Amino acid sequence: MGKLNTKFQNKLMEKLKYPLLKDELEDIGEIPHGYLSPAFLNLEQIKEKYELDGLKILCQSIFYHHNREKPDNMDNIKRTIKEDLSKYINEFYYERVGKLEQLNTKYWKYVKRRLPNQEAEDDEEEEERRIITNKKFIMTKGLLNKIDYAASSGVDIEYKNDELEERTNEFFNNLNSEPNKLQKFMKENRDNNVIAIASTGIGKTEGALLWIGNNKGFFTLPLRVSLNAIYDRLKDKIKFNNDKLGLLHSESATEYMKRSEGEIDKEHLDETKQLSKALTVCTLDQILDFVFKCEGFELKLATLSYSKLVIDEIQMYSSDMLAYLLVAVKEINNMGGKFAIVTATFPPVLKSFMKYLEIDYKEAEEPFLKENNKGQTFERHRMKVLNEKINIDHIKINYENKRILVIVNTVKEAQRLYDELIGEGVPNVNIFHSKYIKKDRSEIEKKILEAGEVNNGIPKNPSQTIWITTQIVEASLDIDFDVLYTELSDLSGLFQRMGRVYRNRELDENTNVYVYTGGAGNPSGIRKSKKSIIDYDIYCASREAIQAFGDGEIREIDKMNLINKYFTYERLGNSNFYRDVKEKINYINNLKCFEVEKSEVKLRDILTVTIIPKVIYEENIESINENIEIYSCDNSSYSERIKSRDDILAYTVAIPQYEYEFACSKGLISNILKIGKFEEIKVVSFPYNEKGLQKPQNEDPSDIECLFV
Repeated sequence: MGKLNTKFQNKLMEKLKYPLLKDELEDIGEIPHGYLSPAFLNLEQIKEKYELDGLKILCQSIFYHHNREKPDNMDNIKRTIKEDLSKYINEFYYERVGKLEQLNTKYWKYVKRRLPNQEAEDDEEEEERRIITNKKFIMTKGLLNKIDYAASSGVDIEYKNDELEERTNEFFNNLNSEPNKLQKFMKENRDNNVIAIASTGIGKTEGALLWIGNNKGFFTLPLRVSLNAIYDRLKDKIKFNNDKLGLLHSESATEYMKRSEGEIDKEHLDETKQLSKALTVCTLDQILDFVFKCEGFELKLATLSYSKLVIDEIQMYSSDMLAYLLVAVKEINNMGGKFAIVTATFPPVLKSFMKYLEIDYKEAEEPFLKENNKGQTFERHRMKVLNEKINIDHIKINYENKRILVIVNTVKEAQRLYDELIGEGVPNVNIFHSKYIKKDRSEIEKKILEAGEVNNGIPKNPSQTIWITTQIVEASLDIDFDVLYTELSDLSGLFQRMGRVYRNRELDENTNVYVYTGGAGNPSGIRKSKKSIIDYDIYCASREAIQAFGDGEIREIDKMNLINKYFTYERLGNSNFYRDVKEKINYINNLKCFEVEKSEVKLRDILTVTIIPKVIYEENIESINENIEIYSCDNSSYSERIKSRDDILAYTVAIPQYEYEFACSKGLISNILKIGKFEEIKVVSFPYNEKGLQKPQNEDPSDIECLFV
């Protein structure tokens, strides 16, 4: 209602080509309407009904509902209310407020000291009151923002989840199946926070859906490829109503467009971004930034307070993301929301952080193991540990008539092994990693999925093939090869990699996993510096564990027991990993509200730069320039702009910041493309061919190493 002021109305008059109103306060700039709207509140009436805390909450929710520069004093606001707004109250009537006789200016004293109030009270009763007031403020302000944004964009505020449980049960019925032990545990504990440790392929997704039930839900995974697959599964297999289902990550618009014949339903996308959907599949960074308590953080926390959050593949997150996640689930739980962690491994060291944060949860007494038709545990892997650097010797004598998967820690190592196998004349060798442009990466993904496809335990394409890859296949692709050769990274990563062979087949008599521990040195990408792909102490614990276990069949329970034995607080309490998580938890816990600007928030430590390899740019210059023109044209539709940008990005690849800085220092930036007003993409003279992006020739190898992202 503060928009009644003359300056705001004149902006509308000008657009409508109406005569302007007389502005008698030309010496004062426009006051944001949020700072004026509390003048319409009946302070005494509200205070009588909701007491002083309720009055403060209401005044502040309105006063601060937009992120604007905050006023130092009330002088100009009071003048605008008394000399400008007051002129119009006789001409305006709103039934929910009633007829106003006069506006008030006394609300300033209720907004000076901002909520949430983080200063703890000495008195126990006062401290409890402070906590309750903070919660009420977060809910009131957060839901006001949610309503406001929905009204501005003309979309629904919320979609009710009234069918997920029914659809999931129908899915089981159509398969003539019933929920297994894990799924029953999840359903029986849907009123609790839960941690469920379960074998790969046991049906964690369906268990998570039964836990969510007919509540608002968020299903999270670390990788976009996995999220897209879950989204399609919910839509196509579970048959959940697409209007109520959202996909939220950095490339949501593109994924929606792929599924809608090149057109985007912008309303559906806006509803997804505003967290309106009944069930949203998303990356954690889309919802967890509220832990930084920046301006506007209340909306996400208020929404999560009546939601259920599923966290899958927790072992794949960095120490930073783990810290933010643990603080987030604590905050969500304090506000009334629930969380479920469903994972193949859950290191005891993480439980020590949950104890430190006083996070309550329920865990099953035993992990859930996949069983065969006879009720026996489904065992899949026989391992040989090799205390040497990974090499092609074993592959050369063992590749015939097999589908072989090689997983190494760095792109550079993948390219080296590929060159050696090609040089030895080994047929059907392929390579896949993160350093391909998006267009090529998409095509290679399809090829490896076809190569690794298995139906009812029988390979669909049994022909001999070798794939050299990095962690990119560790958890994102549903593939099932015959033999795995892998460098050691850490235990959790190793077990994820094992899940790419004999994924849905029981173990036979052959060794199907070869693990290279690095010999006298370390595997590629493992070092004591910050550039190591994993914490060095975790690698050392993993190496000790795998060497102590030795060769032979490694059962699912063995994998879980190794995690429980070697990833404890006692073994890792002095590690850099533990210190990093603890420091980040304490940093977030000690942050004052609104102390951090949104622009300063960095959820992920990996800083990347999007580039186009020069050879790709030169081969596709006409298409790229044409799409830049479409994207920059004011007359282009929203769908046309998204498609043109997507077509440009198809030729790009992300590289780490330090690789980009290296390119700059060597004068390898050959062009800078302007994409619209705010975005630019650099063209970089790094070699690029069937092996993907490579380091420049004749450069010191120590200067640059393409680690996976």
